[in-house]
Amino acid sequence: MSPRKRSALSLGLTLGLFAGFSPAALGEQKKPGGPPPAAAPALQRSAPIFDSDAIGKRQIADYQKVALDSGRRLLIVFGTNECGPCRAFNRAIHEKQFFAAFINQFVPVYIDVSSGTNASLLVDYHLNPAAEQPGIVILMPDARVVEVLAQGEMAALSRKGDAAVQEFFLARFLKTEK
Repeated sequence: MSPRKRSALSLGLTLGLFAGFSPAALGEQKKPGGPPPAAAPALQRSAPIFDSDAIGKRQIADYQKVALDSGRRLLIVFGTNECGPCRAFNRAIHEKQFFAAFINQFVPVYIDVSSGTNASLLVDYHLNPAAEQPGIVILMPDARVVEVLAQGEMAALSRKGDAAVQEFFLARFLKTEK
């Protein structure tokens, strides 16, 4: 498979995690007064969260373009499909009532760090490779790093339950004028 097709497939697979959203819808912000975006349906327990074949640098570049075009912040989630706290984190952000608000604030991209190439991104973004996952990096639409959870902080929050993860993000939601 050509690198271009693999990148497109990777982007499509990751976007597929946000069931109910087309790539075009993911790039658009909610219009004031318009209907809220559909919430993602319950995710299957065994469904993979991370695309183990995707090239992380390419994923980040592709999603950074979506973030820049939409004015939303990029949320990079580093982890693996075998990671219990990663699954708990994913479940928390996909909770029906929370997801619509979350996706209007962030463009999430999931980077599988079980391979050597993507694992090196942990160091690039100043995450402790030995820390429990998921590792989280929040970037502004222009790619400036805003916050890094590098020492297993999100794993600890994920163990506290969905509400703890959601409260973390709610505290970081940008206020919008009405």
